Amino acid sequence: MPVSIDIDQQEASPFELEPRLTGFYHWNRSIRTMHQHENCIELNFMISGNGTHIVGNEICHTQPGDIIIYDSKVMHDESLMLDSLTDACCIAVTGLKRPGARPNALLPPGLHPCIPCQSIAQELCTLYHIIERSLAKPHGYPAANAAAQTIVHLVWQQISERAVRAAGQENMLMERVRSYIEQHYAEALSIRDIAQEFHASRDYIAHAFKHTTNYAPLQYLRRWRIGKAQTLLIDTDLSLTEVASRVGFDDPNYFSRVFRQVIGMPPGTFRRTWRAAQRKQQRAHS
Repeated sequence: MPVSIDIDQQEASPFELEPRLTGFYHWNRSIRTMHQHENCIELNFMISGNGTHIVGNEICHTQPGDIIIYDSKVMHDESLMLDSLTDACCIAVTGLKRPGARPNALLPPGLHPCIPCQSIAQELCTLYHIIERSLAKPHGYPAANAAAQTIVHLVWQQISERAVRAAGQENMLMERVRSYIEQHYAEALSIRDIAQEFHASRDYIAHAFKHTTNYAPLQYLRRWRIGKAQTLLIDTDLSLTEVASRVGFDDPNYFSRVFRQVIGMPPGTFRRTWRAAQRKQQRAHS
């Protein structure tokens, strides 16, 4: 029985500007050492064999069905991937623009440049072969360009799915970071300490935590400390110096400045104001 599929012709493209094909080559015929491209993205499809590739600061160990993405202005090295059984095809495209991203950058920040595409490997293999055959014919560029654009869209679907999963994993990690800050707030914490605890870079921790909580890690730490200080000021008769020490401030003057920035009044004034309000409330109920 024939299958009918409804098509939404109004579905918007994920790109502000569509890419156009500027190059095609086989890896088993052309291997290059460290280099970068100023105005194009390369999408490298592993057909057979395994390889090792350097992309920016990442090392990629690839297998058949993987796509390795080299965004523009990103250093990469293909010379380590030599394998007698390796076969891979590469397209270069330019002109692509994602909303909120720089031109000719396909990967979202923080996503690994090796994208497993085994689920669509057959389609990708067909499209790469269409490009190669079309470019070998007169007037074949339009068909090759259309196939290249299809590859970019298919790979973007895979990237989007991985980004969603990565966001979920990132949220879980940032929840652990938040919990760690709350448990160790009285210690002399730094971004470096937090990054080392979670085996991540300082830039990643700072960016991901701000994205998840709307606070920079040290800003969150200061606010958490001040919240704990409020509790001590309300529930105890500890001196301001002792309160500062217990919530991680070595300098009571700095503690007072931060407290005033966050709460709007010095800690001593906060304590007196709170207790006066409590006495007033008790008299009202007596």
